[in-house]
Amino acid sequence: MRNEFLQVPATSLIAPAHRQKSPDSSQKTGKRVVVAQELGYCWGVRRALEIVEAAAESTGPIAPIGDVIHNPQVVERLRQRGVEGATSVAEAATRGFRRVAITAHGMGPHLAGEAASAGVELIDTTCPLVTKVQRLAQKLVRQGYFLVVYGDSYHPEVRSVIGWAGTSKAVAAKKIADLPWNAPRGANGEGISTPPRKVAVVSQTTKNVDELMVFAQKLQAMVMPEGGEFRLCNTICEPTSERQNALKRLVEQDQVDVILAIGGRKSSNTARLAEVGQALGVPSFHIERTEDIQDEWLADADIVGVTAGASTPDDVIEAVVAELASRGYRPPENGIRPIDAEYVPSY
Repeated sequence: MRNEFLQVPATSLIAPAHRQKSPDSSQKTGKRVVVAQELGYCWGVRRALEIVEAAAESTGPIAPIGDVIHNPQVVERLRQRGVEGATSVAEAATRGFRRVAITAHGMGPHLAGEAASAGVELIDTTCPLVTKVQRLAQKLVRQGYFLVVYGDSYHPEVRSVIGWAGTSKAVAAKKIADLPWNAPRGANGEGISTPPRKVAVVSQTTKNVDELMVFAQKLQAMVMPEGGEFRLCNTICEPTSERQNALKRLVEQDQVDVILAIGGRKSSNTARLAEVGQALGVPSFHIERTEDIQDEWLADADIVGVTAGASTPDDVIEAVVAELASRGYRPPENGIRPIDAEYVPSY
């Protein structure tokens, strides 16, 4: 056993909410919008945008390999400023771009070689918290662990972590069935495949910690027999946990009737917010823009909770709040977030 976290129940940060009914009935009087205390851009996304915008403004067009962030509105705005995505370095070079960028989600080490071969400049906007996972993956592989990356195998962040791990002894998985093993260590029989002696788990930074814990405990039970060694590294980032916990407060404290989670369809962390809301017993819907809101969602809702993924800009959130206000819901008195005149970015 290499991780103390596995000694506690997996009820952790996003435990089922207890919706306490207040004796003060005025608490739920009137239709209103309640905005999560933590929502929208995280500092990693803000940093990536500032890097590519400054680069485009100073020296001309730049091509991120993929979407610089998973938000269609922001991607379109960047395109108008000379930041336009490409699927590969070769495509960017063919289209005349002399500079390419690694997105906030990260990319494997192969991209630097491709950029050098194509004679284009490479700008790295990888979130430092993703870089941390990439370096950790390398360390675990050097220590002899088979690496399991808990996350979506198609997601660029997960692919980047496996790329930096630089080994064939690595796999992405969201459930036990995704793994190459079907039995615990020590099992025998035809068709039986068991884990190696040392297995380590890291997570895509935008996943749900409770789901990670459930997955890890099941995998631990497969690895530990016969002298197995298991290590869990919780690499879910703080902004993700903050947004999920703020959503929980919408349910427990504000007693919202429905939750709208705003973010691009490709946004993993927005999808997780909607899933967490559903798990807490509140109808929750992942929307990209105001046009996605359906009348039936609001038919019996007096209090609408609004949250947003880490790739969602403030003006998109404000547009949703304004749409709800046009439908008779009282908006938050102080807007979607308090204004701190002394705010300094954390990077």
